[in-house]
Amino acid sequence: MKKTTTRRISYLIPAAILLSGGISSCNKSTTPTDEVAVTISNVAVKNFNLKADTKVMANLDSVFFSINLESGVIFNADSLPKGTKISRLIPVITFANGLSKAEIVMSGGSEESKTVDYLKNPNDSIDFTRDVKLNVTAADGTNTYTYTIKVNVHKENPDSLIWDKLAVTNLPSRIANPVDQKTVERGDRVYTLIEESDGTYTWSSTESISESVWDKKEVSLPFAPAIKSLAATSDSFWMLDTDGLLYESADGLAWSSTGERWVTLIGSYLESVLGVKDAGGVMMHCHYPANPIIKDTEMAPDFPIYARSELRTIETKWTEIPTALFVGGLTSAGVRSSHTWGFDGSTWTTIDSKPTPGLEGATLFKYTVYRKTSSAFKQVAYDAWVVLGGILDNGDYNRNLYISFDNGVSWRPGSSMMSLPDVFPKISEANAVVIDSQLDADLSDAWTVTPSPDPGKMMKISYVTDGTEITWDCPYIYILGGEMPGGTFSNAIWRGVLARLVFTPII
Repeated sequence: MKKTTTRRISYLIPAAILLSGGISSCNKSTTPTDEVAVTISNVAVKNFNLKADTKVMANLDSVFFSINLESGVIFNADSLPKGTKISRLIPVITFANGLSKAEIVMSGGSEESKTVDYLKNPNDSIDFTRDVKLNVTAADGTNTYTYTIKVNVHKENPDSLIWDKLAVTNLPSRIANPVDQKTVERGDRVYTLIEESDGTYTWSSTESISESVWDKKEVSLPFAPAIKSLAATSDSFWMLDTDGLLYESADGLAWSSTGERWVTLIGSYLESVLGVKDAGGVMMHCHYPANPIIKDTEMAPDFPIYARSELRTIETKWTEIPTALFVGGLTSAGVRSSHTWGFDGSTWTTIDSKPTPGLEGATLFKYTVYRKTSSAFKQVAYDAWVVLGGILDNGDYNRNLYISFDNGVSWRPGSSMMSLPDVFPKISEANAVVIDSQLDADLSDAWTVTPSPDPGKMMKISYVTDGTEITWDCPYIYILGGEMPGGTFSNAIWRGVLARLVFTPII
């Protein structure tokens, strides 16, 4: 997963900044066309929050509000939970200096406009479902300023994983109805090898999967490929043929044999690929090309030979070389494994203490997941491993997402909000990539989702803005291909995202 970098743009202006035009003046020594610069501190709001009310939500008074002095907007960038009632909230406002007038005006909707004198009635409730303005006048009565106050509420549950049925596109095939695929990443590009319905093969690649812009080329392979074995290192692609012979390619178009014959190709590790070979009746772990760091050992009887998840790597500042892991798979005896297997360069072993169910053909990826802190309102982001799909021991398809916050040691089902919706197909042996897309929004308001009018092309989420914009990178999950019940191949790329990651971030 590419690192998510949130770009945060702050428009909060220090109180000493002088403004002209945004604040009106009644200085009698000037003509009506003169512009007079005055200090914002005369009419500045210093702090804004909401009075505690447990009937509305816990810790309501701890919700942080930004005060944008330049544009005159007061807002909560981190929206309140979906369904929060905001029609009777009491604001608590602190001003930088004394004022002669502070009036809150509610307008819009079916009711007449209503004005509250905040200096006289600070405990009056305000209906923030309406348009709310705060009009303030300096103590000397000369300078006035108007703030817009917005209390944003999530339109979606922030911890729900959204799979937009309008954000689905077909695999990048040359011909309709492809029959198989495997997708890998190398550098900044995504590569997909597709078996077409006419028996030919297509090599597709993209730097912009969100825009569905693919470079598609027919590839003539000098062997019958075991497509699911495709793997990538930083400078090569690797794949077995149906007889287990290992092939290498620099560009995915021209392939040559390495002379190695394996039973299975597990995935890439450092600059080699890992596999299992039959060494005179003894099943041995193996790798190619030779790397002195990697040790080949005898395979354990319960090691999954087929239908594993993707092999993923973990790199930390505490380890000299990465650790690789995968989830599930089928053993040589046909048993669905429930374990997470890890490799440290020399030893393969199960690393879990609380495993997943037995799974065949599960999909594994790293994603950002949130966990609650001691505060009922605050949650903290963690990188977590997520398992999607696969076939269970009873033959049913797994509909839960399993999550691990400790690199595969313990797994737990995600909440109901993280389960797969009915619109998402039952699937196994799909591939996942997680790619950042840059989003932008107005800091002062909640954004509005505009559904894609064309299900055949992925569209970026659109936003309603009114000036003060923020941009950030949002990690989207792309699930490609896979097998559905009855052996039907899924000719689709699904896009998913955790709802809170597309919400405007706190500045």
